[in-house]
Amino acid sequence: MTPVLTIRGLSFSYDGKRKILNGVDLDLNAGESLALMGYSGSGKTTLLKIVAGLLYPYEGVVQVKAGKNGIGYIPQNVGLVKNISALENVLLGSLGRVGFFNGLLGRFGDEVERAYGLLEELGLSEHADRKAGLLSGGERQRVAVARSLMQAPSILLADEFVSDLDVINAVEVMKLTTEICRRKNIVLMMTMHDTYLVNQFADRVAVLNEGKIKAQMPAREVDVKSLSAILSGGKTG
Repeated sequence: MTPVLTIRGLSFSYDGKRKILNGVDLDLNAGESLALMGYSGSGKTTLLKIVAGLLYPYEGVVQVKAGKNGIGYIPQNVGLVKNISALENVLLGSLGRVGFFNGLLGRFGDEVERAYGLLEELGLSEHADRKAGLLSGGERQRVAVARSLMQAPSILLADEFVSDLDVINAVEVMKLTTEICRRKNIVLMMTMHDTYLVNQFADRVAVLNEGKIKAQMPAREVDVKSLSAILSGGKTG
């Protein structure tokens, strides 16, 4: 199987001195869910931003075999426009296809049906016309997922996108997102810190520390003890 995302020897520095990433290698296949774990400042968000094309220049190779499809990105702060509806926020994800001018005039054509469909898949069809600022935290996260999926991505990047939610809402958002990604063969690459959610919804884990991947393993094998051992440089007994 040819990986959808291949990363080789990836290094990056913000100041030209300290390397935030230092020789990262990764491969991700279609439909696979990878959780990036590690201390704050270990390079997880930087790695996502480089894959998303938001940071440059870098050393190494980042190769995306995405064909005509692109990369969806969900930032940690979600970034919804609070004074427009959930549907209008989702439609913003299609601006790359319809064009900014058409979007400004509300000319989204068939994209409206696609947006409604994604909101329905994520259990939000009844809130389509509700302003984003009036939605609950879990509902806003699902709108952000739908907006990213409007790009019909081959890779979906999510930066701690359920970290501010309670357990029930976090589980619901993760369940819906991973199901859609697996069904549509979308790579899901996410930064996470909750081992329970990682065990339940990721396929594989890559542990980052000091800019390097210290370990990779099946997600079901990760627990607090093993993670702490890896990050401290010890052995996972």
